[in-house]
Amino acid sequence: MGRTRITILSALALLTAVAASVSQVDNLRNTFYTLEHEAYRNISDPDWAPGLGDVALTKVFVAFDARLQALPRPRRIDTRNFLWRKVGEHLQTINGFYDHFVAFMARQVVPGAKPSPTREWYDLAEASIGEGVSVRLVVEKLAELMEHGDLFRSILQQEQADLCELQLSPHQVVYDMYNTIALAEIKAYAMMQFSWMLLRVYARGNYSQEANLTRKRYAERTARTAALARSALTMARRDVYRCNPDNHVAGETYAEVTRLLQGYIENEVDLNGDGTCKENCPYYTVAASHSCYDPHGYCNVQKRCTGRIVNCQYIDSDMWVCPASRSNNRRYEFIEYENGRVLGKPGHCRLGTTKVDSWWRWLFWHCSYCMCLCDEPGPTSDRYFSLWSSTSDVKNNKVVTGVRLVKHGQVFHLQVSEGHLGPRGNVTPGGWVPVQRFAITDKGVREGEDYHTLTYERRAIDLDELEAPVGRVLTGVRFRMIGAHLHFEIRATMFNYTTGRLAPLHSEWISNDNTDVGDTPRKKLELIRPDIPIRGNVPLQIDSAHDQFVEFTHSDLDADAAQSTVPFLDIQPVQPARGAGLLTGAGVYHRGALHSGGFLGLKVISYDMTRHIRADPPPAGYDDDDEESNVLPSDVQ
Repeated sequence: MGRTRITILSALALLTAVAASVSQVDNLRNTFYTLEHEAYRNISDPDWAPGLGDVALTKVFVAFDARLQALPRPRRIDTRNFLWRKVGEHLQTINGFYDHFVAFMARQVVPGAKPSPTREWYDLAEASIGEGVSVRLVVEKLAELMEHGDLFRSILQQEQADLCELQLSPHQVVYDMYNTIALAEIKAYAMMQFSWMLLRVYARGNYSQEANLTRKRYAERTARTAALARSALTMARRDVYRCNPDNHVAGETYAEVTRLLQGYIENEVDLNGDGTCKENCPYYTVAASHSCYDPHGYCNVQKRCTGRIVNCQYIDSDMWVCPASRSNNRRYEFIEYENGRVLGKPGHCRLGTTKVDSWWRWLFWHCSYCMCLCDEPGPTSDRYFSLWSSTSDVKNNKVVTGVRLVKHGQVFHLQVSEGHLGPRGNVTPGGWVPVQRFAITDKGVREGEDYHTLTYERRAIDLDELEAPVGRVLTGVRFRMIGAHLHFEIRATMFNYTTGRLAPLHSEWISNDNTDVGDTPRKKLELIRPDIPIRGNVPLQIDSAHDQFVEFTHSDLDADAAQSTVPFLDIQPVQPARGAGLLTGAGVYHRGALHSGGFLGLKVISYDMTRHIRADPPPAGYDDDDEESNVLPSDVQ
């Protein structure tokens, strides 16, 4: 016969061939090109006659379909983008044709099955390359739609709220769209080329020119689509984070640092060890509660501040105080002064207001009630951050697929989810890696090594967006201290894109070690008269940038009586594609607005797929272009 006959085993061997660095769907296209080339070399074999050759050819395509089905399905993109919806209609039609095509193929290769009648084989070809409603017609309409609208770039203008809901970066959306289109195009191309081959097996003509034209147009379309996708991917943002939920729920969507610099009323007579009232409130920049001088005073009613008292000020002599319940982290609901100034949100006081009056002592000492800030670490204050790392199991080839902040007891922890990394960026979702819990009172647990305590002097957190170098992926996160700043870091591990194998010994921690006193100092994000962020309907947007920092502080005195610590912490999980996304970075950001304390949140950065999008042209030499061509037989047209 002079030519090697293609067999199921040789077909499967061809299907295992890989092209370095290209994406999974681009690699699948290259695989089909090779398979197609071998099939065209063998369909002139005399043994490939109707009833034999058609079934043999079918087995080759069934083997290819097994490879196609093994490819991870592109994520479904639910978006309001009009152009994508129109494209999706054509893709759905192609998939419908392909499902029928595969079902027909499967019936032919069942052991002992009798091949379908010739008429049904012709009907299959007509559905693919006929002049009526066919795969070829749908592909032409899809190509026209893609030529007249820049689908991928239009996604870059998508509303961010939609992407927050999808939990995908614009980069991931573009990549998934490219995969969806490319996979459908491969199916369509396979059906059309099978049909040209089938007609040759049935000795109805050569169809070399038609097959080559189909191949040429397919190569042009895929090259153009890949170029458009790469162009959009280079511009597309790759960060993923959570937006504002419809409803804020404590412990589910947000958590709070509590009783750090909390508004606190104290009389001057109790702010010094001498029990005098000879100074004024601003004198007490750093003090403590030394006593309860007046047994009938407000000091006997409220919970005493056992920490430091800082930044006292005088507002008015007399006031009505609405206390908060004992189970509340607040001390007061609101405070109303005789001069009319109100701190906090006035309203019904469930526990009843208490009249608090300053007094004169020995005619010339005014023992004033001061409004101060209480810095009180201890069992009633949630202000501790774990310094332990949270990592994926790199020894078992697992990568970080998501991050979140969780609070156990009084301690805030970073937590990661992990997934198994496969070839060409494919990630199989796993689960959340259990947090190593501890209490600050546990034996052997030390402040500064195992955890950080927020205080008046040490309450800054750095805002950074960190990304691994090319060739590495995200495998861990942690906090550490740089000076007085709580600082975020990521772990990056080297990997092989084609095989998906991690190199655990080549892992490193990456950070931005700049400080606010460096050569190019970090800039402070100022919170101006910040109210608690769960109040009002003002949309909160990311207002921080890389290389900044923000300080935890008290909420606004007038808006909230300085009873809360802001920013709040966004504890919603950030897990792109439900744990099936490959990540290369992570960061800490602030989301807020004017007069809002906002939220501190975590973000992740999706892997840059741009360099792996490549539509290689088919190899030359499939057939001789100068051979005589034929039109479709009349009974197929």
